[in-house]
Amino acid sequence: MEVNSTQSLFGDIRNSTITTGLYQPNTTDSKNLVELDLHNFLNNDIPVTSILSVLSLLGVIGNLHAIVIFRRYPVSPVTILILWMVVVDFFTCFACIPLELVQIRFTFTYPSDELCKFTRFLTHYTSLTAGTFLIIISVERRQKICAPFQWQLSLERAKILGVFVFILCALISFPSVFLYGLSERSANIAGLVGKGCINVLKGKTESMPKKYSYAILVLVVSFIGFFICAVAYIQIVNVIRKQLRAEKNRTTQFLDGMSNNEDPTSPGPRTRSESLNPEAWDQFTSTIQGRKTLQKRYKDSKTLTIMLLIATGVSYAGFILHVSGVILRTSITKEAFEGIQSIHAVLIRGYYLHSTVHPIIYFIVDKRFRTECKNVYRSITMSFFVDHVDKE
Repeated sequence: MEVNSTQSLFGDIRNSTITTGLYQPNTTDSKNLVELDLHNFLNNDIPVTSILSVLSLLGVIGNLHAIVIFRRYPVSPVTILILWMVVVDFFTCFACIPLELVQIRFTFTYPSDELCKFTRFLTHYTSLTAGTFLIIISVERRQKICAPFQWQLSLERAKILGVFVFILCALISFPSVFLYGLSERSANIAGLVGKGCINVLKGKTESMPKKYSYAILVLVVSFIGFFICAVAYIQIVNVIRKQLRAEKNRTTQFLDGMSNNEDPTSPGPRTRSESLNPEAWDQFTSTIQGRKTLQKRYKDSKTLTIMLLIATGVSYAGFILHVSGVILRTSITKEAFEGIQSIHAVLIRGYYLHSTVHPIIYFIVDKRFRTECKNVYRSITMSFFVDHVDKE
């Protein structure tokens, strides 16, 4: 019924002389705006709504898994910081994306000024907080691996730093409450004017140079953050590679040295356990085990570093998509923009991408994450069967 009404409304508009301003709608402006909202949603916003809905669902499920699994990791400053970031990602997918969908659906009939301000504040807050945690994690990893004898982040300091980041990002994001709100939005059809959740300064002080300045500012800030993280992770990967190479060389030299201690009088082919005396064999096995443990620790650090590096890259790729959407909107004519409005709606919300992709990266890159995930489901399955048997 609503779709037919909408088609009827736009049929009347097309058949009228709206170019001369003589079109007079037969229904109230309020009803026209509701129908216009639906028509705009069906024509332009189905793709972005579908994509954000999938991102929200996958992100909620994935980040819930990440919260449970990272709590099973050994407690360390980096796992505390990662857990903080996972909580932010979960909240983004659980609250921010659904609120964004409300704004998309009600372009000209947004219901509340307070809801608008809260949505924009929450979006700025979660994006800024997640990005800040990524930078802090990269610096912590760099200090831990590249400068182990210098200042290190302790468990207590990591907890305090997490609280500080939440408070600081809230203060920095607070001005968005005054920048956004329920404001008049022209529908450009028959003089209809709706109410949308937009920048309240739009149309007052906005100009092309300021639009470009905003896009450049966001782009520069994103690249600075990515540069800090990239430099830190490049240094970390180089150090870990050198450590693995040096440890491999030491193990080889040790094996060669033990070969020189073998008893040359023993005839025939021998295994190493047969050619060494018991004390030397115990020393050999103990040293080899220690070498393997150390190599595993290096590999685990490298895996964690690669995982966080990819997560950082995806996060800043999302911000670049957002900036690309801003530049696209400000660099083409209004007529040309109407043809790519659906694409722009997706690009401009690229900053939601990382919140969903992070758990997928954890699962693909980190073998320990996959193992812990299997253990969680194994425990749940066993508990279910035990309870079922007890009831019988």
